[in-house]
Amino acid sequence: MCFGLMSPLCKWAMESGLITGVSMACFRLCGAAVLFWLASLAVTRQQIERGDWKHLITMSLCGMGINQFCYVLGVQYTSPTNACVITTSTPVFTFILSAVFLHATVTLRRVSGLLIAIAGALILILGSQVQGGRAGNPLGDAICLFSQFSVSFYFVFFSGVIQKYHPLVLMRWLFLISAIITMPFWLREVWSLPWSELGVPEITGTACVVIFGSFVSYLLMIVGQRYLEPPTVTAYNYIQPVIAAAVGILLGVDELTWQKVAAVVLIAAGVWAISRSPRQIKVRE
Repeated sequence: MCFGLMSPLCKWAMESGLITGVSMACFRLCGAAVLFWLASLAVTRQQIERGDWKHLITMSLCGMGINQFCYVLGVQYTSPTNACVITTSTPVFTFILSAVFLHATVTLRRVSGLLIAIAGALILILGSQVQGGRAGNPLGDAICLFSQFSVSFYFVFFSGVIQKYHPLVLMRWLFLISAIITMPFWLREVWSLPWSELGVPEITGTACVVIFGSFVSYLLMIVGQRYLEPPTVTAYNYIQPVIAAAVGILLGVDELTWQKVAAVVLIAAGVWAISRSPRQIKVRE
């Protein structure tokens, strides 16, 4: 629900053009880092083992840095519903990476599900080319799609590290590393931001994106990963387009089209076929 709320609120905050996708990515990374550090210091002082730092750097890039930068940049160009529909492709990328690197079982059902989900993504992206305004944008859709490909590495390769550390400790370091690594991309733009011109939509929307779309959502997600299998975790992505469409239409930054409905149905059906395969994907420790 938090991720579903994030994209229309992000679009609402950037509607005036004062806050760009790069600025929003900075606020997400830095704001979440501050919140996670404050929360973790009040709960635990667990230390990171020396051998795990290389894993944390890769996790921060895949799960936060590249993922969040590409996602908010994509939202800047496309519609909130398009962005959320594309997030349901994460399990598809996870399946491909698992099959290639972890030798996950490739079955007819999984391949069929993959093709169905790809068809849904193509309907969404190609449909954006013949629609204007708030309906979507193929460039934005492609950028959001790449962000989901990036976060798939996070789901596939780092289960062992996630199980080892307290969620607050892990998140504080992941967001801090991401903020530092991406600093050359956002420092100049944030420095030149017209702070005095920011109004209620920019401030309120950004605050909600940082608190709910970064802090709360990532905290709950990593806790869920401790108790649920990856197909179950990713299944909840299905509600994101519904929430994004409802809130986006309410805020006047989105519109519902038959292409989006068809894309949701096809992608959901494809991911269901993949996740319902008899054998579960084994995640590398």
